[in-house]
Amino acid sequence: MSIDWLRCRPGTLPPAFEQWLGDRMVSSVRETVVNEHDVKEIRTIDALEKLMTGLRPHGFELVHFGKTGVDASDSAEEVAQRLSIELGLSRARARRIEELLIHYAKDPKEIADAGHVVVTKRTYGALHEAFRELVARTEKARRHLGDDKAVGRIEGAGAILVSLNVMTREAARAKSEAFRAQDDSLT
Repeated sequence: MSIDWLRCRPGTLPPAFEQWLGDRMVSSVRETVVNEHDVKEIRTIDALEKLMTGLRPHGFELVHFGKTGVDASDSAEEVAQRLSIELGLSRARARRIEELLIHYAKDPKEIADAGHVVVTKRTYGALHEAFRELVARTEKARRHLGDDKAVGRIEGAGAILVSLNVMTREAARAKSEAFRAQDDSLT
C-alpha cells in the first residue's frame, strides 16, 4: 500500500492502514446501497405480493370478468401498466405485477364452482338421476309414445344435459345408442 501511495502521490505520506481500510470500506458500502427509489419499488411490489397471496387464506379471490374474446393475460397487462404508472414503478416492476395478476386471477366459473362444490356435485347427481328416471319412464311408455318419440325424448334430455355441461356429447350419444339398442332387442 505504501509503495502504491508514493507512486501515485509523491511527496506525501500514506494514511495509516486503519484509515485506508475504513475509506475503502465506506466507498464500497456507498456503491452497494440501493437508491431510495428502488427501495420504494421493492416495498410496493412486496406489499402487492402479500396482498395477493393473502387473499385466498381469508376467503377472497381475484376474478377476471373478461368479455368474450378478451384474454385474461391482455387484461392483466393493461391493469399492470396502469398500476405501475399510478404507483410510479418501473417497467420491470409492471411485469411482476402482470405475472401476479395472471397467476392469481381466476375465471368466474372456477370461483363459483369452488364456492359451491357440494351444491354443484349434488346438482349434477340430481340431474343424472332425473335423466335415469326419464329413461325408465320412457321405456315403460315406449309403446304408447312410439319409437321415434321415445328416442327423441332421450336425445333431447341428453342434449339439455350436454348444454349444461353435466354430460359430455359422447356420454349422451352412448346413452341414446343404448336406448336404441333396447328398442332393437324388443323387436
